Amino acid sequence: MTSLYASIAVFSVLGFKAANDYGHCLDRNILSLTNEFDFPDQSISRDEYAAVLTHLNATQPERLAQLHLESCRLQDFLDKSASGTGLAFIVFTEAILHMPGAPAWAVLFFAMLFTLGLSSMFGNIEGVITPLLDMGVLPRWVPKEILTGTVCLLCFLVATCFTLQSGNYWLEIFDKYAASLNLIIFAFFEVIGVVYVYGMERFCDDIEWMTGRRPGLYWRVTWKVISPLLLLTIFVAYIIFLVWTTLSYKAWNPQYEEIGGSCPPTTFTWLRKQFPSRQEKSYPGWVQAICGLLSFLPALLVPGVAMAQLPIWRRRKQENVQQNMCLKLQDSKVSDSEVR
Repeated sequence: MTSLYASIAVFSVLGFKAANDYGHCLDRNILSLTNEFDFPDQSISRDEYAAVLTHLNATQPERLAQLHLESCRLQDFLDKSASGTGLAFIVFTEAILHMPGAPAWAVLFFAMLFTLGLSSMFGNIEGVITPLLDMGVLPRWVPKEILTGTVCLLCFLVATCFTLQSGNYWLEIFDKYAASLNLIIFAFFEVIGVVYVYGMERFCDDIEWMTGRRPGLYWRVTWKVISPLLLLTIFVAYIIFLVWTTLSYKAWNPQYEEIGGSCPPTTFTWLRKQFPSRQEKSYPGWVQAICGLLSFLPALLVPGVAMAQLPIWRRRKQENVQQNMCLKLQDSKVSDSEVR
């Protein structure tokens, strides 16, 4: 229901903006026709624009071609909808400006963004602080407030790169390459660790102890075969996609224009203004290297932590062996004393 409500609200705003931009495009072309052909003011309505344009193209095509009218198609404006930061701070902002009661909608919209950011940060910061406290990284006498403030300060300093002129592009890089591949790798190792290392039977016993029901055949087959294969397939497909495609980004370029051919129902040459559509460009080599590091560096923590824990595990194993030997010696001495 939440997704349905969000989709209704989002696409209603996008549709309103597309219809509003489409109407303004028609008004600009109508004004150009009115000034060029000396039509009376408001003599051409939006509904009559296509018929008038077809008539002028048939009677005076050379004169009409000199106007370089814009291509006004509602589908083009619907296709120009952005996502991510562009959707929140550009498309929605422009749409709200043209709504009735724009100041009230603007206050409500940015209050929603502020509270949404706070709620997201609460979860993210707790996801960092809780493991640090559980692992005992800091002494117990250090207050949690100091740890929280330190983590927030470090996050603030790291996030300053997103406030630069190129901050939106860095945000897209982190959003696109820092999480997607790593989540697949982490999920794969979690499934393998639980099912094949911890053991399927032990895991089912734990679920039965907690819920009172033992997982059925469907769940066991899914955990043991289907989930690992699906994750592995997605991982391989993602790697192939990264290798065979050029890493690119879409730049906000106000001068981005495209010379087109004939645009139905007319036959004259037209200049299609692509902005606010974004121009696609390839990443430089050093940015591609950063994208690769972001894609694989967090995943290296899995073998890195395993290698760091290996000597600790060996030391504990030796200590346990020594303790068992000491216990056996003590038991043997007690049994010898009892015999004597």
